[in-house]
Amino acid sequence: MNTRAALSASIVGGILTAAYLFKPIRLVRVNGACSIYWTARSWLWNYPVTDDYAIWDTGDPNDEQVLDSDRIRLLRIWRFLRPFFVSRGYHPYVVKDSTKLFSALVPNSSKTNEKMSFPFASCFYQTDADAEAIFFSPFVWPARDKFGRDVMLKAISGPKPTGELQAFRLLHSDALRDDPRNHTIPVLEYIDFNGQVFIVMPRWYHAILADFAKVGELVRYGHAFMEAVSFLHEHNISHGDIILQNMVMDVLLSDDYKTTDPLIAGVRGPERRYAFIDFQTAKVDDDPEILQAAFKKDVAYLAASLEVHLRCIEDVISKIGPLFDSMKDGESEEQPTAAAALSRYNEICSSLSDEDMEREVAAVRWTDVMETCTMGNDIGDAVGALNFAYHKNTKSQEPPYFVCLTGGWIKAGDGENKRPIDCEMRHKREKRALTFGVLYFKAEGIHDFNKGWWTLASEWKSIF
Repeated sequence: MNTRAALSASIVGGILTAAYLFKPIRLVRVNGACSIYWTARSWLWNYPVTDDYAIWDTGDPNDEQVLDSDRIRLLRIWRFLRPFFVSRGYHPYVVKDSTKLFSALVPNSSKTNEKMSFPFASCFYQTDADAEAIFFSPFVWPARDKFGRDVMLKAISGPKPTGELQAFRLLHSDALRDDPRNHTIPVLEYIDFNGQVFIVMPRWYHAILADFAKVGELVRYGHAFMEAVSFLHEHNISHGDIILQNMVMDVLLSDDYKTTDPLIAGVRGPERRYAFIDFQTAKVDDDPEILQAAFKKDVAYLAASLEVHLRCIEDVISKIGPLFDSMKDGESEEQPTAAAALSRYNEICSSLSDEDMEREVAAVRWTDVMETCTMGNDIGDAVGALNFAYHKNTKSQEPPYFVCLTGGWIKAGDGENKRPIDCEMRHKREKRALTFGVLYFKAEGIHDFNKGWWTLASEWKSIF
């Protein structure tokens, strides 16, 4: 070795030694084996991904500084991991506008033009702009696989198995995976990075992002989730967070249809699949007393989620309301179990004829107006908007709320002791101007109903 080479080696060695003393090197394991590349990359990035599952935790969401700091840190983690997922055949979406902290996420690879089949969602959008997503959860990131199919990446556990990992392992075991009662989002792959366990799921949209056009669509939707909870409890699993945003279907719609009406209808045929996602608060084979309390909570939350839409057809199946009321009473010993609630639901729906199942659904959304307004929820705002529109159209001095009667909806005061409800206001986009359509009903039937309310899937696709 000549003098120059020896000097160079000495300098490099000195730099590495100083670097090690300043910032020790920690070996990074990928799928159980040490990786020189990811150890070096992690060292250069100051180890954004450790084996501590708490790296995904966030602070007080009401503190803007904490919120911004957490978001910067989490975006950096997903950016750091991008080459890793690409090497596994998954191309994570990228930030649409890097100058904005709260920018949308957009695809960075081409989507397939092939018709999708289970477990992937039927695609009802055409452009990548329609597919953009929001970084709404620190644990989840959208991606496309090497075949151009939309998927979701989710961090679900550290080295110590979480309830979510345990639930997915059990629900996708050989014994349970193919059970037709198992309505759990499919898991395509488990991936380990330095102790962090990720799952790859097909990207499905929320179950309420398309309109319910017929009674049968609502009945099948309700049955799927009733059956799903009964199945979970049968195998000693509680979901723990049954809310509408954790209920999905195997459809991908244009992002525009999340916020703009009319929504798309005609995608809820008998072939449609529904599933639960987000088992972060799941309990598996826990203490019997703890599980029983969790089961009761699941049943109550399930009823509160389903009744939002299913009570819109109480004029067709009047007994559905009392069933949901009994399910929501979690403090009562008379609250039915998930299995009993499913049995009662099937019994109630068994009387429906083919003609009943094909009936159009007129109402859009149900809520207890008085209770919701007290809670200060968005539905209360929707009711206020509905009343404002009614007041503007009728020049009435007293904006009404609405109550449910058999055969339709009428103004308050025309019936006694009826539960208040509201119908969500809908609008159409016409030359960037919004025109509002409000549904008005009376007891003997529909008073004013826009038959062009829904855009059928076949017609909707033809506009591209």
